[in-house]
Amino acid sequence: MHILMVTPEANPFAASGGLAEVIQGLSRALVNLGHQVTTVLPLYRQVRESGRELTPTGRTLTIPLSWKTLDAELFQASDDGVNYYFIAQDSLFNREGLYGTTYGSFEDNSERFIFFCRAVVEMQEALELEADVCHAHEWQTGLVPVYLRTLYHDRPRCRRLPVLYTVHNVGYQGIFSSFDLPLTGLGWELFSPKALEFYGRINFMKGGLVFADLLSTVSAKYREEIQTPEYGFGLEGLFQERASELFGIVEGVDYQWWNPSRCPYIAGQYDQENLEGKKACKAALLGQFNLALPLDRPLIGMTTRFFERKGIDLVENTLDELLQADVGFVIQGSGEERHEYLLREISQRHPDKMGLVVGYSYELAHRLIAGVDIFTMPSRYEPCGLDQLYCLRYGAIPVVRATGGLDETIQEYDPETGRGNGFKFTGYTPAEFLGALNRALTLYKNRPAWEALMRQNMTLDFSWETVAPKYVDLYQKVADKRQRLLAG
Repeated sequence: MHILMVTPEANPFAASGGLAEVIQGLSRALVNLGHQVTTVLPLYRQVRESGRELTPTGRTLTIPLSWKTLDAELFQASDDGVNYYFIAQDSLFNREGLYGTTYGSFEDNSERFIFFCRAVVEMQEALELEADVCHAHEWQTGLVPVYLRTLYHDRPRCRRLPVLYTVHNVGYQGIFSSFDLPLTGLGWELFSPKALEFYGRINFMKGGLVFADLLSTVSAKYREEIQTPEYGFGLEGLFQERASELFGIVEGVDYQWWNPSRCPYIAGQYDQENLEGKKACKAALLGQFNLALPLDRPLIGMTTRFFERKGIDLVENTLDELLQADVGFVIQGSGEERHEYLLREISQRHPDKMGLVVGYSYELAHRLIAGVDIFTMPSRYEPCGLDQLYCLRYGAIPVVRATGGLDETIQEYDPETGRGNGFKFTGYTPAEFLGALNRALTLYKNRPAWEALMRQNMTLDFSWETVAPKYVDLYQKVADKRQRLLAG
């Protein structure tokens, strides 16, 4: 199959979060299965600064935006068998961030991704790309299926192209003023509750959900959750309406990059047969943060964004009590300033037991996961989550809230049978969070059982090689559906 992957970000060119890793891992795995993958994303400044060679295609498209037009210059690159196209328009994409700055989202994100979506469709026509399926991701690509099924529907290549639309996080939908609709070139008849209209505004994600042939999200549990008011963010009715065409597939791990037996960023390499390197990683992490914690005491870690949806408020409300015990805590992340300030205050009260880095480093994420004994993700909601999968392979025991992909991938450990791979709590309260942490700390005292759990977790396989065939099956389903529709 030839898969046209449309995404707002992808490693190794441009990343703001886990989506970039997902696109890279899935694309590689599909290529390894013998499929052809063409990935399209904007040519951000980050792409230019990635150090990767970009080749001009010599093609420039003219994209209408209401009363004006903008050029879309096409560039090309390749990485690990995946062919990449980049849509360049410096006035829109040559900026410091992908979607905004620390002060908030770019005010013209509507215009930026209207331009991108329409340029993707125009590019497919201009380059005569004969894809078997289009796989579009997140709100930034939501207008691609809209264009294919409306403005460009009279073009055979567009009419034939099946679309799978994947939602990674319903919390971010791309909601903009109705006054931006003329930028799209779409008719006002689409400004209706059955199409793009959402409480008097336009909603890019809703466009993808309405017009794509099939839908997917990133775990079976999240698929259930987004059909409820608590997690659907106003789109739960649409998810319920299309439930028979909505699929949940847990994301995978690229063990080429997340494997302690060959990880280049950690102090000592190790595997389930020999855990000595894990001790070296813990010692190095304690040294980096200048923590006066004996090596045999439990070290808890977290790498996250400082937003309440990630459970950072639970952490803030439990740290003082937790650090009264003989444990250490290290955390890296960034987000809302109020959380940064509060975490700094807490770390100043416990300088020998708590380490804090405000910011994000890919290398430190590896070192932190390799060095801690317990890794926690107390998220208010978590569509899939990747860090809990990474820490399984690195021998860090996960303590998570039972939501979304966390609930699906982590099973509560049973000390009687030895079954399970971590610890979970359900209620979003400091007491339940501390309860799960204390269950983990109790097991930590039983070193044989703890190490047996570590070794068992390190053998679990969440690789993209196990996930990609599920997407291939879904691509076949979406292709079959489009054929049936065309046949009438």
